[in-house]
Amino acid sequence: DGRTGDDITANLRTVRDLPLRIAEERPLEVRGEVYMDRTSFDALNASREEAGLETYANPRNTTSGTLKLLDSRQVAARRLRVFVYQLVGSADFGLSSHAEAMSFLSGLEFPVNPHRTVCADIDEVLAFVESWRERRRTLPYETDGMVVKVDAIDQQTRLGATSKAPRWAMAYKFPAEGQPTLLEKIRIQIGRMGTATPVAELAPVVVGGSTVRRATLHNLDEIRRKDIREGDTVLVEKGGDVIPKVAAVLLDRRPAKSRKWRIPRNCPECKTPLVREEDAVAYRCDNLVCPAQVEGRIGHFAARGAMDIEGLGTKLIEQLVSTGRVHDVGDIYGLTAEDLMTLERMGDLSTKNLLEGIEKSKQQPFHRVLFAVGIRHVGAHVARVLAESMGSLARLEEASVETLVEIHEVGETVARSVVEFLQRPQSQTMFDKLRAAGVQLEEKGAGDDKPLAGLTFVLTGSLDGYTRTQAADLLRAQGGRVAGSVSSKTDYLIAGEAAGSKAKKAADLGIPVLDEAGLVRLLKDGP
Repeated sequence: DGRTGDDITANLRTVRDLPLRIAEERPLEVRGEVYMDRTSFDALNASREEAGLETYANPRNTTSGTLKLLDSRQVAARRLRVFVYQLVGSADFGLSSHAEAMSFLSGLEFPVNPHRTVCADIDEVLAFVESWRERRRTLPYETDGMVVKVDAIDQQTRLGATSKAPRWAMAYKFPAEGQPTLLEKIRIQIGRMGTATPVAELAPVVVGGSTVRRATLHNLDEIRRKDIREGDTVLVEKGGDVIPKVAAVLLDRRPAKSRKWRIPRNCPECKTPLVREEDAVAYRCDNLVCPAQVEGRIGHFAARGAMDIEGLGTKLIEQLVSTGRVHDVGDIYGLTAEDLMTLERMGDLSTKNLLEGIEKSKQQPFHRVLFAVGIRHVGAHVARVLAESMGSLARLEEASVETLVEIHEVGETVARSVVEFLQRPQSQTMFDKLRAAGVQLEEKGAGDDKPLAGLTFVLTGSLDGYTRTQAADLLRAQGGRVAGSVSSKTDYLIAGEAAGSKAKKAADLGIPVLDEAGLVRLLKDGP
């Protein structure tokens, strides 16, 4: 959820590159990235293949999963590596540049990438990037690009950051590497919202260090644009060196009797006719009880950021749906040990852990529930906005499209989607099950009696006493709504240092602007 993470301290202690003690008394915060080199990755896959287990697709995802393992001995056996790339608060250590900070960290025996340089201008940057285009293949680890950073710490501070990334750093991606292979078949994959996505089944081919067997074709328009057909030899690339895609068709290798591909009339999972909405690109299956959709919705419901039900994975979900134990997400809360113990790979411990995870999920706040049930066009942020504005499922069910559109950051498309979803008999049945199970269907802290209820705030710039997330949480705790952009519906702009264009727009619209001291007074005394 952007705030709660995993404690991986014990696992990081097994990364031999990291010093367990440093010759520095002042506390410091460093940031870096853990990785797995090619040799370790190949050795891990070889051992899994020998044991009859499925091999891993790529080092990046394998490293992420490894860091979350509960047994540190397994982590140690995988020989993870790390590079540290930032010292937070470099100026507090008397450092004026990023290059100085990297040297300082290296002196403390932190692993810092040796392949770095300081460039005087953009021409030197481009020349350095170009020098690594082919040479990167000689590195013992996979990389898809380089990072270009502003060196001066004071300029980094002035440039600041967006909610997702610093403005003083930019990733340069090398062109994707392509390999030819045979496209054996195009099949339709049905997503949790019913979207029918064509997927290419490929003759196995190694691209960017991993074996690719399938790739998304996005939609029918994309297939027509590239004239992709079954039996074609195609060029497969990895977008960002991660996601496989069909980049082009090698027309000189096309079979003589090749035919254009046509999307099937019916859903391959439930045989319901596929429909294409007006002005839409994708085809959809509108059968809400389509097994593929049910499985997708349950997977989304159980995922991190939603209800976070650990142990409810893809294979188990497939078994629960195919055996008729689960028809919608509400049925998850009716599962018993007897239901689970008869399924593959479900022993006493895994059953116990899953049931505990299901019980624990009942305490997730209403905005997480609203996101988890999978309403079209409603992501995590919009779900929070709706939950905080309406306060409960009961009030949301009574709301009209016109009422919802009045909420800041909720447009007509979202409002119609929410109303339509809540009016479906299947949705009402599902929520009845969630209500009976004790799942949270009211937003704690929501209500019109809060001092900042009904007021919309936008945060910009950097604050001394709070992070932006902390400030937003304090405003929400008192009933305020926090939006990402300034509009006529904004009541206050909270502006820290380097406020930028949002401050100018607020001034143009006549919106009150508060500094950090004003924010403190507002939180203490109210508006």
